[in-house]
Amino acid sequence: MIRKLRLSRFIFLLCMFTFWGPIYSEELKTQGASDKPKDKIVQNKEEKTDPDNSSETKEEEAEGLKAEELNPKKKDDLVIPIKFGFFVDGYYNASLNRPASKELLYTTQATRTNEYNINLAYIDAKVETDKYRGRFAVQFGTSVVANYSGEGTTGKTSNESSIRNMQEAYGGVRLGKSTWLDAGIYFGHLGYESWISHENFVYTRAFSLDYVPYYVSGARLSGKISDKVSYQLHLNNGYQVVTDNNKDISGGFRLEWNPLGNLMFRWNTFIGNEQPTTTPKETRYYNNFIAEWKPFQRLTLASSFDVAYQERASREDLVYTPEGPIYLRRDGTAFRQTYVGNFWLAYRFLPDWRIGMRLERYLDREQMIIVTNTKDGFQTSGATATLDYHPDPAILVRFTYQYRRSMDSIYPHENNTSKLDRMFIFSLSIKI
Repeated sequence: MIRKLRLSRFIFLLCMFTFWGPIYSEELKTQGASDKPKDKIVQNKEEKTDPDNSSETKEEEAEGLKAEELNPKKKDDLVIPIKFGFFVDGYYNASLNRPASKELLYTTQATRTNEYNINLAYIDAKVETDKYRGRFAVQFGTSVVANYSGEGTTGKTSNESSIRNMQEAYGGVRLGKSTWLDAGIYFGHLGYESWISHENFVYTRAFSLDYVPYYVSGARLSGKISDKVSYQLHLNNGYQVVTDNNKDISGGFRLEWNPLGNLMFRWNTFIGNEQPTTTPKETRYYNNFIAEWKPFQRLTLASSFDVAYQERASREDLVYTPEGPIYLRRDGTAFRQTYVGNFWLAYRFLPDWRIGMRLERYLDREQMIIVTNTKDGFQTSGATATLDYHPDPAILVRFTYQYRRSMDSIYPHENNTSKLDRMFIFSLSIKI
């Protein structure tokens, strides 16, 4: 009987333990979980009310502010964003004139005939921030030699050989919201076409571009008058020279008006004495007017008209006759004049294909800018067409035909001269 009673008690206690054990353990877990946030809250309160920790934090913040005041430059400001690039423009000029010297006259582009050569190759480094900017580029090619032939050769430290491989070398600083001041050697502001063929509709250049400054040396102030009007002011050594040939300073300006998003008008000017110090002054005044219209995305139309005047140093005018050059005395001093007109059309008829055309007329009868030593001077018309294959922004394959006709026989033709100058040009350029 006693054994049965003990056995029944044991079974009863085992059942109670089995039923209440899990419930009690869950209560313990819940209590432990509720106790943890309280500990954290208490700890946070103690940290907030700790005077030692708060004073240390204030001291650290004060030291950080002092460090920023002493050294305001941030890490981002110490990183100079320099971009490197290069450009290679190779060509083959199949000249129908086939000059004996293989050299073309009255142009700076694709000057070597019936051979493959490099027109222009350069390597550059550019930097541009919201406070300063600059570019340095070295260049080589047949166009470089042709373009810098007007530089002086007598200077010991600055001459044609020392500067012709320096395409641009300038630095600029921001003076205002849209105002910049640049100084050094940089591209000129006259003309519609660029020194870099990759940026033009036609591979070769118009006469009006080959006989205005591709580059200048001096200072440039640029900015915006309004959202639609911008300006440039220039002070330069001279008309496409780094090594000046006189003691006078030249200058000019640019005004650009964009009344619509697809319409642009531009007025460029130049004024300066272009005669050496040893000869009387002859101040040149050059005006270049440009209009560009893009009626839709694939079509661009542009035109330019140039008017140039240059004072005569004396009342005697040099006139070229079949017997030779002679001087004729005039009644008074006047100006020699040059007139130039150009028209461009560019149409992208397929995503990777574009056609570009140019018509031009150049009148310099008195040989103010282009000297031919002929009776009628430089009076020439021309038409040029370029077919472009543009599969990638960096690659440009071009097929060009150029036709020019002069009033006098001035173009090299085998062992003689001709009034015509005709050529086919194949070119390939890569610009990174």
